[in-house]
Amino acid sequence: MPSRRRVRTKFSRLKYRNILCLIAGAIAIGWIVTIPFRIRRPPEPPVILTQQPISPQETLSPPTIEPSENLADRQSEPTFSYNIKTPPNPVYSQELQGIVDEAVKIATSKGLPAEPLSITLFDVSNAKAHSFAGYQNQTLRFPASVAKLFWMAAFYSALEKGIITQRESAFTNDLEQMLRVSNNDAASRILDQITDTKSGGRLAGEELQTWLKKRNQINNFFQSAGYNDIRLTTKNYPIHYLKQEQPLGRDLQLRGDPSQPIRNQVTTDQAARLIYEIYTRQAVSSVASRKMAYLLTRDLDPKAWKNDPSNSIQGFLGESLPTNIYFGSKVGYTSKSRSEAAFVRTLDDRAIYILVVFADDPAYAKDETAFPAISRYVFDRLNARGPSSLQ
Repeated sequence: MPSRRRVRTKFSRLKYRNILCLIAGAIAIGWIVTIPFRIRRPPEPPVILTQQPISPQETLSPPTIEPSENLADRQSEPTFSYNIKTPPNPVYSQELQGIVDEAVKIATSKGLPAEPLSITLFDVSNAKAHSFAGYQNQTLRFPASVAKLFWMAAFYSALEKGIITQRESAFTNDLEQMLRVSNNDAASRILDQITDTKSGGRLAGEELQTWLKKRNQINNFFQSAGYNDIRLTTKNYPIHYLKQEQPLGRDLQLRGDPSQPIRNQVTTDQAARLIYEIYTRQAVSSVASRKMAYLLTRDLDPKAWKNDPSNSIQGFLGESLPTNIYFGSKVGYTSKSRSEAAFVRTLDDRAIYILVVFADDPAYAKDETAFPAISRYVFDRLNARGPSSLQ
């Protein structure tokens, strides 16, 4: 007659086996259910088709971004310089000019001044002939945090050329913070890495000149590639980890004469050019351009930004646009200015364009309606028209 002990052992084994089977089944089901979430990736940022050569008869007028001499031929070209030496050569469009002129009227109809406003509109929906128009689009203006767009490109170039020796992963958080939420602390650290400089107390003599020369590398990086007179040396403030609400020490020395301080200066054409070169995957390299496009990608669904106090949608170009489009952007904002450089592409490719708006005036900083209104007007006009034929 079997003992009770053996019966309990068989029952225990059976019970444990069932428990293990249930656990294994639950794990398997969980793995299957979560497959879509584990393999989900952000949508691939779209690529602008490279422009095909156009005949002289198709050119309506000289482009606003005038090609400078090909600086790639200079023997004295610095090692650390932007890789694309000649600006894009779009066709001037009277049709786009009409759209830009109406955009200016939208701003002035709200009582906003036209003098501090600059606009560049770059239509890339037709691969055979990209076209452009603008308003005061070659005027150098304070770009606020749009400067971070340029620092991003210089960072990836310094990384690929081995000037920055640390792994890219060491800067992932700062890059995300600098581009997605426009964090000034992160931008300060990135600019320091690019130029091998640090903020600190006042300097003198040769030590100051060496520091200034290093910081000015960021200007030379773009100027040697035809970004004429661009200035990008000044950090954005406040910077909390430095406990600085404004430039101090050597950063203040960099600004020069207090009555006419050196500020960052960028044209809307220059910002549009860099956006163009990123989305044609020419900026630095194809891999770097793809990474930069991801950092610029924004979700226009109000659920993604309405409750985020640091969002870059409300009061800017993306707020008024449909949610089912691709939108990449970098905004700039201070108490005295509002600016943005954006790339827009509809899913059916009817409208593919770059819109850059700089407004260096406190009136625009206070107004949250002008940028969305301008953006929606441009979108509706280009989307209704479809790809440009330029005929």
